[in-house]
Amino acid sequence: MKKKTAAVLLSVIACTILFVGCKQSKKTSEMKLVFAQDLGVNETANKITEDILQKYKEATGVTIEFKNHESDYRTWLTTQFTAGQGPDVYSGILYEMSSDYEAGYLYNFKDLYEKESPYDPGRPWKATLPDSILERMYVTPTDVPGYPSSTAVVRIFYNKTLFDAAGAKVPATWEEFIDSCKKLKASGTIPFAFPNASKNDLSWLWFNNSVCSQLNSAILSKADVTGNGFVELAEIAKAFDEGILDFTAPQIKEAFVLMKDFSQYWSSDYNGLEQKSAVEMFIRGEAAMVQALSTSLTSISANVGNSFEYGVMPIPVITSATSSYAMGKSVILGGQPDIIYGVNKALEKDPERLKAAIDFAQYMSSSAVQVRYAEELNRIPLSTSTKLPERLAGFIIIEEPLRLPYYTGISGELRDLFCRGGQMYLEGAYSVDKFAQYVQESYAAVLKNIKTEKGWSKENNYGLK
Repeated sequence: MKKKTAAVLLSVIACTILFVGCKQSKKTSEMKLVFAQDLGVNETANKITEDILQKYKEATGVTIEFKNHESDYRTWLTTQFTAGQGPDVYSGILYEMSSDYEAGYLYNFKDLYEKESPYDPGRPWKATLPDSILERMYVTPTDVPGYPSSTAVVRIFYNKTLFDAAGAKVPATWEEFIDSCKKLKASGTIPFAFPNASKNDLSWLWFNNSVCSQLNSAILSKADVTGNGFVELAEIAKAFDEGILDFTAPQIKEAFVLMKDFSQYWSSDYNGLEQKSAVEMFIRGEAAMVQALSTSLTSISANVGNSFEYGVMPIPVITSATSSYAMGKSVILGGQPDIIYGVNKALEKDPERLKAAIDFAQYMSSSAVQVRYAEELNRIPLSTSTKLPERLAGFIIIEEPLRLPYYTGISGELRDLFCRGGQMYLEGAYSVDKFAQYVQESYAAVLKNIKTEKGWSKENNYGLK
């Protein structure tokens, strides 16, 4: 992947579209909306957002008061809503927005999805979303907590120069992937910089989510009680208690075996290696591959420069040549709607402010705004109307969605337990059977606490309707 020059042209197009879109909004004098988004200390993201908000004000006359909390964003939001002072528009990840919707904080976007957005006219707003994302946004067939704008996609960055030197091909299947790792190792190159020092170094969680999903798709139809195509926390608790989700099952143990076999191609210090150091190994050309988010592209591109050619790829597809349990499709890591714009339900009492808030949410999730975030922050837009810069083409989602987040969708405690147990397994302290039992027991302990906290039980069907 080499640097491209299309960004300038895309910026011009984006600005033009933004101007046209905003002109469609009715000029509203002296209207002020409060908008909250957690951008942390990312100066570039904050600067871009402030500029976008200023352009919106110039086009519509609506002033946007931007609340960006560098820490405890969720605590602040909950406190504000509890006090009846929640922001007019704010963003969050799917789990948080769904919870806020159920708590009565968010306006239902269901009817908005059926109409066109002024910033993407000519078709219903819902038609601008990929099918896998669209189905994810419906909490129920009649309840939608907001509109998703972008995501961060996990990819394997690979050094094409090292691949070529080792005579290794860029793999599409798991069998080809392991063959390439063998050739890279034989050539004297570390095939993969795999960080596994703590739960914050996500490769162990990411890979296991994908590999287990590729071998264990049969449980989805049994565990998906709501029928929305995804197994969420309450359904996970139910499926686990009923033995549908069982980490001692042969297909999941086979996934663990594949990961153990793969580990022989990592740098020897993997259990002490952190994500930042792993990426630096890749940048220096010491390792042929590393796994990272699309948001890492800016730093990788700047530091690699022209020292070698690189590209990105998804986790390879496990086929029947590797496992009889294989479903023959890769599973996406990341790619979930993680920047969702929602509108405060309390605005229903003020139709004019509600209309303005909806327009602003549609503006922030428009293709033109997302092009700018893609160019400057490498966020991957979800709108099918958005043309990605060429350098981001490898991040287009082509895989199956992660329908059951085995290790990342439960709690921080479970992630920590899975990471520590995984370290023991990879070091040889646990056999695959002992590790599978360890995961089973860890799940039982964590879910017991969650069920108590949520008031879920078999008797009330885990809160499921």
